[in-house]
Amino acid sequence: MTSKKVTPPAKVALIPVLVVGVSLGLSVFVYDAQPHIPLFFGAVAAGLTAIVYGYSWETISNGFTRSIARAIPSLIILLIIGMIIGVWIASGIVPAMMYYGFNVLVPAWFLPSILIICSIMSVVTGSSWTTAGTIGVAAIGIGQGLGIPAPAVAGAVVSGAFFGDKLSPLSDSTNLTPSVLGLDLYVHIKHMLYTTIPSFILALIMFTVLGFILSEGAANTEHMNQYQELIRENFKLSFWLLIPPVAVITLIVFKIPAIPSLVAGVVLGGVMMVTVQGQSSGEFFTILYDGFSISTGWEEMDNLLSRGGMESMYSVVALAIMALSFGGIMNHCNMLKSLVDKMSSLVNKAGSLVLTTLVTSVFINIFGANQYLAVIIPGQMYEQAYKKLNLKMENLSRALEGGGTLTAPLISWNSSGVFMYSVLAVSPLAYFPYAFVCWLTPLVVAVFGFFNITMTKTETKKQSVSQKEKVLVSN
Repeated sequence: MTSKKVTPPAKVALIPVLVVGVSLGLSVFVYDAQPHIPLFFGAVAAGLTAIVYGYSWETISNGFTRSIARAIPSLIILLIIGMIIGVWIASGIVPAMMYYGFNVLVPAWFLPSILIICSIMSVVTGSSWTTAGTIGVAAIGIGQGLGIPAPAVAGAVVSGAFFGDKLSPLSDSTNLTPSVLGLDLYVHIKHMLYTTIPSFILALIMFTVLGFILSEGAANTEHMNQYQELIRENFKLSFWLLIPPVAVITLIVFKIPAIPSLVAGVVLGGVMMVTVQGQSSGEFFTILYDGFSISTGWEEMDNLLSRGGMESMYSVVALAIMALSFGGIMNHCNMLKSLVDKMSSLVNKAGSLVLTTLVTSVFINIFGANQYLAVIIPGQMYEQAYKKLNLKMENLSRALEGGGTLTAPLISWNSSGVFMYSVLAVSPLAYFPYAFVCWLTPLVVAVFGFFNITMTKTETKKQSVSQKEKVLVSN
């Protein structure tokens, strides 16, 4: 057997995709089962296809091990955020944010307020995951107390978190995308503003209208008072509890990496557990692994606050490993390339090129289950196509972010979708309709492409010669 790079035909490369698609459909929609096994079957199908086309086991194993290896920091962050959720609830940080949130946030304006707060938090920190794991968890609790459905709240959290992440110069995905194309970071961010700002404004209007609709008869003072009373009975409230979240945000703003910043949040949460809540260090270690559990006598409150811990992330990590294995084999054995090349044959105009880029990124997000692959692969594949049509690289980078970064949290088995489900306890399928920014932005990018709006172009040789002639004539 050889390890030579062979590109299977698109119709053959489609086989593992069909295996995943059919088995996911049966598992998720028919049998109401978890998506882990369908992705495992997809990885097996991809491996068998690669063997048939002459790939060695060493090459195949390199495909999934390298894919998993690149994601190790993200998987560690998952485990740490599981710990931080448990300890921040036990220490009273999240309950305090909920308690004071009831006093400040008005039901009708709650959804647009959360969109704005999460957007600012994400721009400042450069991290959609940190935003969802801190502000997002509290927002779900406040929304529940105000009578706002959890999917709508999750949609506002995800929209804000990914809007900010997409435009923050501190974000890893925002830095990765232009680096793939050799593009200046701030040129990339500036060009994204043309499409992201309109989608954000539309989302803000939609959340405002939705907020007024959902708040009619949903919230009542008695319901909120019951939440606040239970929080006061079970937790000691203090403004000292705001120190850990402020410290984490400050560390990230000063460009301290995510892992040490979040570890600091875990430690400070433990300090608050011991000093403010009066719990023992033994309970701190138990909660870090098992999560926090509470019995208030009100099931709604118990379900909301009994969560977190490293153990709560094990299923998420396992799903991420399965998804990364499937995507890694498909990528390393050229099956994704084959499918993307087939799609690129449809390109002949700027509008169709932008649409093809968006569809390809979404396709890789679905079947590669990784937003970084959804940026890197089509970025490399379509670079020459954009140059051929005299389109500047910022047009490509904008489409990559719109199709790759923003649609990732909408897919249940994608690493971003898996994470959002783990911290918000709301399925991506449930919050999909409400994640307005995430699905509006790709539509706006496509419209701008077809109607040639802000599609910057490079100078052709004829234009360059013409400009030189004008200079000579004027002289």
